[in-house]
Amino acid sequence: MEITLQDLRVQAEALEPRLMRSIAEQISFPSIEGPAEPGAPFGRPVAQALDHILNLGREMGFHTQNHDGYVGLIEWGEGELLGILSHVDVVPPGDAEAWTSAPFTLTERDGFLQGRGIADDKGPLLSCLYGMYALKELGFVPGKRIRLIIGTNEETGWGCIKYYKEHLDAPAYSFSPDGMYTVVNREKGILSADFSKTICEKTAVIQAGEAGNLVPANASAWLPIALEEAEQAIAAYPAPEGISLTAESSEAGVRLRCKGRNAPSHSPAKGASAIVGLLQVISRCERLDGALRTECRELLELLGPQPDGAAMGICCADDVSGPLTINAGLLSLHDGNLRVKMDIRAPVTCSLDEIAAKAATQFAAKGYAEEGRRLKYPLYVPADTPFIQTLCRVYEKVAGEPAVLSAIGGGTYARAFPNCVCFGAVYPTEELTVHSPNERTTKKNIMQNTLMYGMALYELTK
Repeated sequence: MEITLQDLRVQAEALEPRLMRSIAEQISFPSIEGPAEPGAPFGRPVAQALDHILNLGREMGFHTQNHDGYVGLIEWGEGELLGILSHVDVVPPGDAEAWTSAPFTLTERDGFLQGRGIADDKGPLLSCLYGMYALKELGFVPGKRIRLIIGTNEETGWGCIKYYKEHLDAPAYSFSPDGMYTVVNREKGILSADFSKTICEKTAVIQAGEAGNLVPANASAWLPIALEEAEQAIAAYPAPEGISLTAESSEAGVRLRCKGRNAPSHSPAKGASAIVGLLQVISRCERLDGALRTECRELLELLGPQPDGAAMGICCADDVSGPLTINAGLLSLHDGNLRVKMDIRAPVTCSLDEIAAKAATQFAAKGYAEEGRRLKYPLYVPADTPFIQTLCRVYEKVAGEPAVLSAIGGGTYARAFPNCVCFGAVYPTEELTVHSPNERTTKKNIMQNTLMYGMALYELTK
């Protein structure tokens, strides 16, 4: 059966009101990883978001499965397996004061639809599902088996993918709507590492950052010094653009606050690290116990003046995917236990194992113990594969512009299986707002994505 782009467009337009309601419902679930419950290994809101998608698939007449709350499947057709990898979990809202609407309410503002997950990855996930449904409503029968794989732990640990690999069969090839158009065939390696040490200072407290994979926008320290001393330290620090600091009296002495700007961890230059700002001021508090000031200075030495890893001896770059980046996403100090979570993104042609070893050595030299290390090895799929070429042709047909291949610093499901790439959902001229306050896209893009994914499934399975 032949399906034209116009056929698909007419069907998608008829489904638009239902699609928008589904997106609003899905965004209403605050599906951040939380305490495990029976049937909800990553928390009840994540499980509710998964159930919502599966119920939609069931209502559309597709076969659905919920595998112990770890991963959901929506399937259509028979034969060779084509996978679509997406997820319902999201990162925290981050800096609440920077949002102009409630993060978990779909809001139309200034020509955009915004809400946590609208771009990463709830909006694209529903565009894929409704693209499938539009084909089904047109009477199309796929010549292969399409499996929409819905993860629940993409943002924090990939426990869902670990479960999938242990219990289910891998797709022959697949795409994830969780990156950039046209095709992302290169993703940097990711090192997430936790370091800790015990210091002499037992009265000071630090709590900073929102998530390990976000440039931190908020950082606070409770210090046993006078308000005047903290204000002098703030005045002595030439804060860069995006950083602001305040101090107020507290029971313990003073509460020092630093306000920065969130950005994805893979693009630290777009943010302003509240952790760095806080460390800079604490290191200038001359009447504070010398041990804590020394620790702050040593941590700043490890991070370096630029987020390029040069201070740790791991600075590198390649022509394929760009430079290495680093970010300290979380920092805490309680009862003398200082902890920091590092996120490092490495070029695809550089050894992630060597970079991890060098970083650990540098932290060890400052007295830190490495408590945990998680590696996600890079993705690189050659541009001339038939699968990528088909996706490029679909993009040019639907978007009406030349296809481009991209490299990103983010880590997506595309690296979960062989022969997998990212296909959308952010357009080349679209502002990248994933993991940021006021995450947004346009209704036009959502509808074009529905056409894009529907047409891709048609071309790949006809």
